[in-house]
Amino acid sequence: MLRSIKNIPYSIWVITCAHAVTDLAPGALFVALPFFKAKFDLSYAELTAIILIQNLTSSVSQPIFGYFSDKKSRPWWMPVGCFVTGIVMLASLLVPTYPLVLLCTAISGFGSAIFHPEGAKMVNWLSGKAKGKGASLFSVGGNAGFAIGSAFLGTLLLGDSVTLYLFALPYLAISMMFLFVMKQLSRLPQNRGNFSAEAKLSVNVNLPLIALLGMVLIRATVNSGISTFVPLYCVAFLHDSSAYAASLLTVYLAAGAVGTLLGGTMSDRYGSRQVMFYSILPVAVLVFLFQISSGILGFILLALVSILLAATFTSSLVLAQKMMPRNIGMASGLTLGFSMGLGAMGVLGLGWMADVSGLPWVFNLLAFLPVVGFVFTLFVQEPAEGSETLDT
Repeated sequence: MLRSIKNIPYSIWVITCAHAVTDLAPGALFVALPFFKAKFDLSYAELTAIILIQNLTSSVSQPIFGYFSDKKSRPWWMPVGCFVTGIVMLASLLVPTYPLVLLCTAISGFGSAIFHPEGAKMVNWLSGKAKGKGASLFSVGGNAGFAIGSAFLGTLLLGDSVTLYLFALPYLAISMMFLFVMKQLSRLPQNRGNFSAEAKLSVNVNLPLIALLGMVLIRATVNSGISTFVPLYCVAFLHDSSAYAASLLTVYLAAGAVGTLLGGTMSDRYGSRQVMFYSILPVAVLVFLFQISSGILGFILLALVSILLAATFTSSLVLAQKMMPRNIGMASGLTLGFSMGLGAMGVLGLGWMADVSGLPWVFNLLAFLPVVGFVFTLFVQEPAEGSETLDT
């Protein structure tokens, strides 16, 4: 395992760190909501609008930026997108009016959308044959950044307004790190023209691709649903303590990093489709058992759910890139952004169900959705090895 990590190129580590730094901002945004509410006396609907705008700009626009990334590789998009995401997020904490907060949130979301497709594509190229390992490392960077972002900003908010400027330091640091790898990234084969002549939108929209995106949508909905409703379910329905609920969510998020790494490694060894096929269906059983569990068993079940869902995420990213070899940036945008954004929208439907039928029915649906995801995987096909690029 250690030897495997040592063999990872320095440039992949830089991009992974940049992914973590980029995702500090969306992770911090949730902690910033009480700050915005107190500063501008906002309603819950107005707070929801902030999250909605961030989700729309960062997720739905990713395939568009991925398309332009495929037409012409732009390594400089990574430091620029990362820098804009963080600096404008900082500006949202300092501006004097609510409309300016919305504007800053939108711009920060676009910065995130600029970074992700280009970053995922570059990691794909740099990873050689170990694309699963590269994709898993890149994904873990984002998971770590999202988790650390809330704690980072939460600590800064304990100080005065001057302390908030420290939020910019990671973004300045990662921009400097890119100076040492930009020359290498500009020399990748795609930039020398191997694909540039055909870097048009060449997506074969067929049943396997539609099934894969359906699977990603299901996975994203289940993941967002669990993250949103486990604390509510424990406190409001089971009458557990908020500390227990928070601990469950922490274990769930932490276990996802393990699943992300396992999913990438196993995708390289056994195939991405196989990982998805054997990972998604057990989630249904585990979510059902969670409803009738308590104590330490609840932690174990949620950890297993997180590991399996994260494994399907990494494998789906690698598989989408294989299915769209001429449009790797767009493939990354579809799996990292667009489908994930739609999955987050699915939580709105789960919220409606919770209001109408109660929280237990939400978990009944979350236990059923992986079965639908499993059906989608039956129609997914692993592409034959063809134009693999750039051995390390």
